[in-house]
Amino acid sequence: MSASVMPLLVHAEEAKRSIPMSPIVYGIIAFCGFLLALAVLWSFRNTAQKVPKRHRANDSEHHG
Repeated sequence: MSASVMPLLVHAEEAKRSIPMSPIVYGIIAFCGFLLALAVLWSFRNTAQKVPKRHRANDSEHHG
C-alpha cells in the first residue's frame, strides 16, 4: 500500500462510533413498540359491526 493511503485507513478505523445501548435493548424497545401497535389494533376489533347500516327509503328513485 502506498504511504499516502495508510493514514486515511487508520483515520477511518478511528471514526467508528459505538451505539449507546446494547443491541438487546434496541430489540426490546422495538418489541414493545410492536406490542403497543397490536394493542391499538386490537382495540378496534369488531367496530365495523357496531356501526348501524343506513338504509335510505328513496334509493329506488335515485337510480333512474
